[in-house]
Amino acid sequence: MNTLEKIIASKRLPVLFIGSGIPKRYLYNFPSWEDLLNESFNKVNSDPFYIGRYKDKFKRESLSEFDQYKELGSIIENDFNDAFYNRNLSFGRTKNPSWVKRGISPYKMFIRHRLKNLKLNKSPNLQLELKELSSLKNKVSAVITTNYDSFIETYILGKEYTVFTKQHELFSIDSYNVSELYKIHGSIDDVETIIITKDDYDSFNKSRKLFIAKMLTLFTESPIIFLGYSFTDENIRQIVVDFLNCLTPKQLETISDNFIFITYKKNEKELLEIKRTIITSNGDTIPITEIATDNFLKIYQILNRLVPGMTPKNIRDTQRLVKRIVNNTIISGDPSNVIFGINDIPEDISNKNIAIAIGYKEDIINQYGYSLVPDKEILEDIIFNNKSFNAKNMCTERFKSLYPNRLMPVYKYIKSSKIKISNVPKLESYVLGHNEIDKIITPTYKKRNLKNAPKFQNITDIKIYFSETNDIAKVFKGVLNSIDILSIQQLRDICKLYFKDYIDILSKDSNFKRVIMYIDFEENYDKEKMSTPTL
Repeated sequence: MNTLEKIIASKRLPVLFIGSGIPKRYLYNFPSWEDLLNESFNKVNSDPFYIGRYKDKFKRESLSEFDQYKELGSIIENDFNDAFYNRNLSFGRTKNPSWVKRGISPYKMFIRHRLKNLKLNKSPNLQLELKELSSLKNKVSAVITTNYDSFIETYILGKEYTVFTKQHELFSIDSYNVSELYKIHGSIDDVETIIITKDDYDSFNKSRKLFIAKMLTLFTESPIIFLGYSFTDENIRQIVVDFLNCLTPKQLETISDNFIFITYKKNEKELLEIKRTIITSNGDTIPITEIATDNFLKIYQILNRLVPGMTPKNIRDTQRLVKRIVNNTIISGDPSNVIFGINDIPEDISNKNIAIAIGYKEDIINQYGYSLVPDKEILEDIIFNNKSFNAKNMCTERFKSLYPNRLMPVYKYIKSSKIKISNVPKLESYVLGHNEIDKIITPTYKKRNLKNAPKFQNITDIKIYFSETNDIAKVFKGVLNSIDILSIQQLRDICKLYFKDYIDILSKDSNFKRVIMYIDFEENYDKEKMSTPTL
């Protein structure tokens, strides 16, 4: 199992840290930091010696590339702004823009102008990649970027994420640590926040502890995946080292699986895992995982296998709702309530009184109704017998509207409740449609769906097959195809082995559901007793 697959298995939604390599991959003419500096200098003076003399000076002073760029940013801002105000250069549609009166740096407005309306690369392969990348907005908890441009908001996240561009906003009352984008070096949509000069970076560094604290908060819940950065990027390495210095020894033990750099390697179609090290200021050598590739589509496809129980937006809206409830209750003292499902939370709750029930799930279900029991918990109960559901309530409430085409194990609850199913018409109809094995696994279904499925003799065969394919859906296609070979105990052991690690996939898989229904039928169906008792 590679590092990304471990993240999928852990079911922890990652944080994406997105660098300039991502918009550069998908946008025409997207400039690197060096490109932006060179273009800016050329606006002031096209003589190559103009910028060359500064670069030579900084090299002689043994400044790092990162420090050189900061110094050059300060020089060009000063020269660029002087040239602009002296009417020696202009950009945009007018020579007298209104923003001048607001005291905004012309250089930073030029950066905005340069990055504002870049066009997408229409290559079919890149378009396919971008589609997969945009799907990740529901599979990651938050996004961090040092980019100024709006590529992430426009093409990946849309309007579902809240954007923060200032460090002091990171711990504001409006931040919930989920479904949020943190533009830590500023944004072209708020030009004054752009960090490009040495003074800007010095100011950023003074308050960088706030950002590191935010990273620590996010890391407690999520792995962090870097996209579009070079592993040697000094700017990011400084941030990473500061972050690592704040981790506990226990957190550092697992960091290599939870701190991943995805780097570009031209024409590399595989995901080449490389173990790197970063040395902290304390002298500790910390292993970091780098994945070098040119196959970003595969990266996105793997991450898209994450199936969150709630979308990040749902989580944020729920947090917002709870906070609103607490505040309103304190102010009004009104306990009146309206019940909403997670996916039905309205945008405007200002005229509604809302309440949320918090407690043991079984107690809440017993009090508020068995219609709330999700399918995955019923499946789990058949496998592990670990729920305390009231069997009669399951039959009369959860199954009272059961449609004939649903795949649902019901016989455990009918047997335990000892009800007369004729008193629950739709449940009775469902039983009539599923009272034989050939109605659960029909000959037509076998012919259409199990034709090329493998046959297993035992659990060992299944483990070997899964290690070769790493496809849990195919495993249970084979299990269903082997239903006449495997014993009930073997089937239960197989389900126990994989269910909790792949609950979100299996709870929606028709082959797996049929296996569970088969177990339930064989263990609990009694033709003679099924309809004799009364409610």
